[in-house]
Amino acid sequence: MFHRFTIGTMTATIVSDGPLLLHAPEKIFVGPGPAALGASLTASGLQADRIRVEQNCLLLETAGKKVLFDNGMGSEKLYGPDSGRLLDSLREAGVAPSEIDAMVLTHGHSDHCWGTMSDDGTPNFPNATLYLSQAELDFWTSAASEPRMTRSSAGVRKHILPLRDRIQIIRDEEEFLPGVHALATPGHTPGHLAFLFDGGWCLTGDVAFHDPLSYSFPDAESVYDTDRDLGLRTRRRLLDRLVADRLSIIGYHHPWPGLGRLESTGGTFRFIPERGG
Repeated sequence: MFHRFTIGTMTATIVSDGPLLLHAPEKIFVGPGPAALGASLTASGLQADRIRVEQNCLLLETAGKKVLFDNGMGSEKLYGPDSGRLLDSLREAGVAPSEIDAMVLTHGHSDHCWGTMSDDGTPNFPNATLYLSQAELDFWTSAASEPRMTRSSAGVRKHILPLRDRIQIIRDEEEFLPGVHALATPGHTPGHLAFLFDGGWCLTGDVAFHDPLSYSFPDAESVYDTDRDLGLRTRRRLLDRLVADRLSIIGYHHPWPGLGRLESTGGTFRFIPERGG
């Protein structure tokens, strides 16, 4: 499954890795009660007792390079049977894995980087340079990640560390590829990055991962955040900027294909889907 659009003068394609089934909303969002969370989901026509999210990977063509942002779950089925579609989606879009010149990671959680390596230990994208932040790489290769994140740490050792010689470190506010700027957004993980694109777009990663709950309850803590307080402050800061700068949004976990914009509604926010740019 894929969806083509434009970001400024760049050709862009959303390629799906398939949906994930997560926990009940009250087990993820801390602060609002189950009734408030359920009411928000029901008002949006969503199931109230279980969180379902998409995996919308961005393929961007810039300066003759094909750049893939995040790559899904790979063959693992930790969150239901329907993930792991990325390679098929790329082929449907007419792109071979060998054509990918760069892979850019928002962060190192399973649903964002476990499509890097195949089950036999060979790279799924054999010609791609790998971009991520130094803080992210340091976190997942240090003892600090182990107490709560053993599975994710093992995933980084499998999918990222074998490609050490291909890693390029991204710095905050750096234009590391033509038309692509990094934005440090720590909290979900210590080195989480969002990305700003020439043409007025922002790929937000997991700063605000759920529509509508991340927007209806922006001050709710997320159990998925490594630092919940920092994650909350980063989320509030980024959402305010998205509204103030009128940036279009690429939401990795938002309803397919994840494109839209944000409106402020008196202390909370509302995501307005759109089909393209």
